[in-house]
Amino acid sequence: MNPNFFSSYFLPATLVLIMWGMGLSLSWKHFRNVIRFPKAVVLGLFAQMVVLPVLAWVLALAFKLPPAYAVGLMIVASCPGGASAGLISHLLKANVALSMTLTTINSIICIVTIPWLVDWSLAFFMGQRTVISLPFWHTVQDIALLTLLPAAVGLWIRSRYPAFADMADKPLRYLMPMMLLVAFAGVAGAEHSGTDQVLGFVGDLLPPTLLLNGGGMLFGLLLAFLFKLGPRSRITIPLEVGLQNVSLAIFVSQVMLSNNQMALVAVVYSSFSFGTAVLFGYSLRELTRLVRGQLHRLRLGRKIKP
Repeated sequence: MNPNFFSSYFLPATLVLIMWGMGLSLSWKHFRNVIRFPKAVVLGLFAQMVVLPVLAWVLALAFKLPPAYAVGLMIVASCPGGASAGLISHLLKANVALSMTLTTINSIICIVTIPWLVDWSLAFFMGQRTVISLPFWHTVQDIALLTLLPAAVGLWIRSRYPAFADMADKPLRYLMPMMLLVAFAGVAGAEHSGTDQVLGFVGDLLPPTLLLNGGGMLFGLLLAFLFKLGPRSRITIPLEVGLQNVSLAIFVSQVMLSNNQMALVAVVYSSFSFGTAVLFGYSLRELTRLVRGQLHRLRLGRKIKP
């Protein structure tokens, strides 16, 4: 088997399937609503592009991480949200259109922000500078082929064949997360089996990466509450902040910077972030339902009170 089978073939195919499946559950009106009410998009981008890197910087200093790990944490925080955030939003029936919009916009903006933030992090933590760049048109092409095109096909099928879209929804809700878990396990495990240091350094990396993940989701939720977003958007924004494109983080660390220690941070982050995001989103959804149910019963009680 090709040693890069999971990252080169299986993961891209899984992303295409996920975006197609999410497109089947949407209609164009969902995206029109996102455009008409852009507050959620602005808040989501602010949480991803400003709050998360600042939190990573604070954690790197607080835990006194070695320079390479500190830069690795900053690289993870600088990456856009991944398709897995959209998948969880889809499974929890949150705002999938908002998730896809945030992922697309942030994936394009990061072409500029990642090189700048990585350069600054290298200078701050390691006292060195380097120049990296993400190929603009290649990145746009990847975004279009892996996300926008399959989602658009799903939207078109939904508009033309709604019965098929409804029929495919239930099996896809089981198939998509299973394939994504296999892809993540392959990328983080089989393709990094030579990095035995992961087990040795996991104790050092787990606390700051776990706090980055959980703290980012909490800050995203706080912003959503402060600016009075709807319950579906209040679930989506924390998921977008908490689930980063770790494949991109590994690519920047290993390929562009030739530093396996930096890549270890992304590997450790990927080992738990999907599970914590599912737990966070599900708990938030059930808590919201519980509170709304209690408020509804209180209102009914007041109406029938003699």
